[in-house]
Amino acid sequence: MNVREQILFLGIVVCLAFSSAAAQPRAAWAKKAAAFSGTCFDEKDYPECKPVLIKSPDGSKSVEVLYRREPSGASFVLSPYLRVTTPDKGARETTVPWGFGPVDLLWSADSKAFFLNGDNGGAYWGFWVYVYLVDGDRLEPIEITQAAQRNMVKAFPPCDAIYLDSQECTEIEKDPGYNMSGIDWVDGSSTLLVMAEVPCAGSYGGIMCQAMGYEVAVPTGSILKTLDAKTLKFYWQKSMAFKFTVPDPPRYRSKSKKNPAR
Repeated sequence: MNVREQILFLGIVVCLAFSSAAAQPRAAWAKKAAAFSGTCFDEKDYPECKPVLIKSPDGSKSVEVLYRREPSGASFVLSPYLRVTTPDKGARETTVPWGFGPVDLLWSADSKAFFLNGDNGGAYWGFWVYVYLVDGDRLEPIEITQAAQRNMVKAFPPCDAIYLDSQECTEIEKDPGYNMSGIDWVDGSSTLLVMAEVPCAGSYGGIMCQAMGYEVAVPTGSILKTLDAKTLKFYWQKSMAFKFTVPDPPRYRSKSKKNPAR
């Protein structure tokens, strides 16, 4: 191989390596997490939905992200599912909650659990987090944010916020659907740090963008510790895959209204 051919060959290798790296999603919420593509809807996106193998910290367990075709109109979509392999249980398959964009996956340090972050909404809403316990008899996504959702409603009362009418705020109180994202494991697989956020959309009035941190017990979801936005940023920015901005104070109808979260 002459010099020109060597240069051409190296250029092709570099381009292929760059293309492969570019196609692999980066973690969106949890800095330490691996990431994989969510549902691929268009043919041009199908190459992005490729299998990914994610090993546990102790190396004895693994999560393999695989994709299956599911009918969608006259065509199909590629949807992810997980094959989890452990020494005691062998290989088992489980579902991934519905989502559009990239999904984060972060194993706990003791290799007994992992969580997924994803979203099923838009740019500002629909973010979710689910936990999987890999050593139990049932391998399924566990929703652990109900208590945090209810606490956010108390911390930032929708019906006290400006620009929200009584019907809108009542609906939010009943079913807040606030954004939830796992940031990091706190204590093995028993405690998870979750960031909760009121979506940054005008439809939430004076409480839009408000955020809190919650250390929640796994698998019950009970709140062990709450962190206001400033404390969350100070202690946990290092574990976030994004730059967290402390929101402006909420705006309530009464100027004398105090924010219970402060």
